[in-house]
Amino acid sequence: MILKLEPLTKKQHNFGKVKELYYGSFPKNEQIPMNLLLWKAKQDFVDFLALYDEGQFVGFTYLITHKDLTYVLYIAIDSNARSNGYGGQALAEIKEKYPYNRIILNIEVVDEAANNHEQRVTRRKFYTRNGYKGSTYLYQDRWSVYEVMVHGGKVSADEFHALLKIYAGALLFSVFKPKITSSTAG
Repeated sequence: MILKLEPLTKKQHNFGKVKELYYGSFPKNEQIPMNLLLWKAKQDFVDFLALYDEGQFVGFTYLITHKDLTYVLYIAIDSNARSNGYGGQALAEIKEKYPYNRIILNIEVVDEAANNHEQRVTRRKFYTRNGYKGSTYLYQDRWSVYEVMVHGGKVSADEFHALLKIYAGALLFSVFKPKITSSTAG
């Protein structure tokens, strides 16, 4: 397996597959409109990348970088390619692309009362196996609460806030109202 990351545009031949995977992988409350994702991806600090193995589309990732902090806003592997190591390989490629950066991502908080408790536990174990650790922060938007996981060092709430604010802009940031608070996770 040799995973290749290519910048994604609306004109790319697999754009339809990316859209289908995006809308099928993330709950509505986690979805940013596709046109906004594409528009923001024109910024130097955003990477919207399709993932390929020998020309076959296997997934995508959406990365936001501020200084030495890279945020994996989205990562998804096509259902036909899952359980083949692509998720771990994609995370390795992100680390290779940003070798000096701390990399953060959010996962649903592991909650025994959640209807997808086992999926949450499995997801957390996957990221832990790939070098991510609990950051002791929770990320909360208007709809959900997530655990912030980090690879490559500690991240402060102020650094994460700064990254989100640069990406969203002042107006969207005020509407989105993200909060980053301390937790006992780790």
